[in-house]
Amino acid sequence: MAQTFFAHIRKAAGSDNVQRQTVEEHSRHTAHYASHCLQAAGLSQCGYVAGLLHDAGKCKEEFQTYLWQPDGKRGSVNHTFSGCRMLLEHFHGESSACMEDVTAELLAYAVGAHHGLFDCVDPNRLSGFQHRVEKEKIHYEESRDHFLLSCASWDEIEARFKKANQEITDVCDQLFVLSDQNGDETRQEFSFYLGLVARLLASAVMEGDRRDTAEFMENITPSSEPDDWPAFWEKRLHRVEEKLKAFPQTSPIQRARTKISEQCRHFAEKPEGVYRLNVPTGGGKTLSSLRYALAHAARWGKKRVIFVTPLLAILEQNAKVIRDFLDEDAIILEHHSNVVQTEEKEDRLDMRELAIESWHASVILTTMVQLLNTFFLGKTASVRRFQSLCEAVVVIDEVQTIPPHMLSLFNLTVNFLSKICHTTFLLCSATQPCLEQADHPLVERPVDVVPFEKSLWEPFRRTRLTDAGARPLDSLPGLIRQVLQEADSLLVISNKKEEAAFLYRALSDSGAACFHLSASMCAAHRRDTLRALYQALEQNRTKVVCVATQVMEAGVDISFQRVIRLAAGMDNVIQAAGRCNRHGQELSPVPVYVVACQNENLTKLPEMQRAKTVTLELLEAFRQRPQDFGGDLASDRSIQWYYRALYAHMEKGYQDYPLKKERDTLFSLMGSNSRLYTEECPFYGKYSLGQAFRTAGDLFQVFEEKTTDVVVPYGEGASLIAELASQAGVSPGWLRAWSQQVKPYTLTLYEYQKQRLSHALYEVNGVWILQPQAYDPKIGLTWEQQNSFLEV
Repeated sequence: MAQTFFAHIRKAAGSDNVQRQTVEEHSRHTAHYASHCLQAAGLSQCGYVAGLLHDAGKCKEEFQTYLWQPDGKRGSVNHTFSGCRMLLEHFHGESSACMEDVTAELLAYAVGAHHGLFDCVDPNRLSGFQHRVEKEKIHYEESRDHFLLSCASWDEIEARFKKANQEITDVCDQLFVLSDQNGDETRQEFSFYLGLVARLLASAVMEGDRRDTAEFMENITPSSEPDDWPAFWEKRLHRVEEKLKAFPQTSPIQRARTKISEQCRHFAEKPEGVYRLNVPTGGGKTLSSLRYALAHAARWGKKRVIFVTPLLAILEQNAKVIRDFLDEDAIILEHHSNVVQTEEKEDRLDMRELAIESWHASVILTTMVQLLNTFFLGKTASVRRFQSLCEAVVVIDEVQTIPPHMLSLFNLTVNFLSKICHTTFLLCSATQPCLEQADHPLVERPVDVVPFEKSLWEPFRRTRLTDAGARPLDSLPGLIRQVLQEADSLLVISNKKEEAAFLYRALSDSGAACFHLSASMCAAHRRDTLRALYQALEQNRTKVVCVATQVMEAGVDISFQRVIRLAAGMDNVIQAAGRCNRHGQELSPVPVYVVACQNENLTKLPEMQRAKTVTLELLEAFRQRPQDFGGDLASDRSIQWYYRALYAHMEKGYQDYPLKKERDTLFSLMGSNSRLYTEECPFYGKYSLGQAFRTAGDLFQVFEEKTTDVVVPYGEGASLIAELASQAGVSPGWLRAWSQQVKPYTLTLYEYQKQRLSHALYEVNGVWILQPQAYDPKIGLTWEQQNSFLEV
């Protein structure tokens, strides 16, 4: 009779009663969940085999002794290597010469990485597979033999492996077609795609393992999915469409919005793919994309709808609209840094945390940063979420905010998910980037859900971009005063905080009500300034001028009669124009002035410098032949010209996420890893997978993360600082609660800023505080601050 081995034990609080879960039970449950995750990608047998073997290393006395020790250190007993080694020893040959070898490696990787990614070939040119096969003192033979006796026989594993191998063969055939479409002669893209297969398999095993473990340890009843996904989504779609019917249809704008919405509804009948939604500002994009997503999910039985936005302000606005129209909070999960639910009961918080870790909800509202982390970050929570993108509808707002240095990674991952995992992407933007023109492009140009139709766009045409020439910064106050003569309100958007501060001070005696807004002001300061600005615009007692940085370009529902934008990328310029005549108060299009600021130093903002250069080239081309652009700087032809030129300005390899210190790219590390996996490696040719998954995952970041949060003495922030200083010692719980309170009075400093401000910073109970003299009550932090258009 086979010995029984346990994977987990659960002790009830205040009781001697112990519940046990065997390795066989846990392995079968994990295999079932992992298999289910991968059905859409045609990899269900792969998921089952990897899930079945993932904890084979627990079938040994060493682990059983550890399990019953109350003070056993988590992770002190190696249990992830055995299943990995079983697959490689039993199914892999001396070299990676056939598909069975590739399948064995992919499954072995999923098993070996289920508690964290590892490098197939690391920076020291060592093999992660060899390390796992040759590792001694892990009682491999004992755990293998006991697993085969108590959990699964070789006969079953071999039969399932044969089916898994056919699945991998079929997927690889599709990946070869994908890479061939992009002329991938050196198979670099194929290697990257194969790496995504490995990530997907590991993600499914992580999901199955964590889900079953949580259900056992927390005594949670397994949750079930709807039996009929089309019916599930049809019910929500009907609810939304009934509310849309109540909208009035009296004005040209209202009728145009309805037509756009109807076109989105009809387009949803088309099968999964990558599509573009380019509608003018005020065209009802949020509701039209919601209607498309629900209708598409209903037509094609999708399992999840994910809405992605770059800015928290936009996300929170969209979330309110989506919640109001769906009217069903139970199916919605928000995942971003502003979600704090401290009032909920502990069990509800635990369930929410589980949902965040797996994105196990029907409707997800999240940020671009979280989506990109799910694509590429090495942390297990991010890897685990990757499987949830299968058979989903992903709506990405402001898609032009994808950082240009990771275009290759983004495009190829979208190709993979859409073609292999049956995921539909809806890319939304008023300035659609030419992703099909990038170095590693989307395999097909996304089709427009709402094709351009002049009569449809005309009701939303409220502005016209006007080239105001090149001027030095010190001449701009004169231009601003001149424009104020023709308008009662004016927004000026600069590229740098120091420019905004100069202009604000120069206009203080203009007789207009002057306001300043930038990321150098804490959230509470910006909120108070915006409130005062709204009031001044509404009262209309005097002329109003607001000088701001990029923070005013999106996510702020505000309107000025005129806008001046210092030349930057065309996406920035178009966003700025969206703050002008926003509600169509002036019937004819009004000018938005684009000014090239002379002698502007953008060395710390190289991407903005490149974008500005290309915009100036567009302005020159437009001056020469305006007819080539339809006589409109904001036309689709102008935007396409801009992006093609922008990509041409990028040096070779820039879109591959260059790593200067490593003299490599993330694209290579996640794919062929050709700098490390060379003939100099003694195992060269033995394995097909040579990716440095862990190294790449550790190096990936959406934007510079070496930052420091600093509390500023603005408003209530001063009293909260005093409260912190009065504490002789602070507990972690008290500090967490205080940190939530002080969040609106916090700024994030980059390392170079922290060094420049070292004389004005001091530390209290481990928290950095800014001296009052370094924070101006009108303009905030008195040093230049780098802006980012993405938020967590």
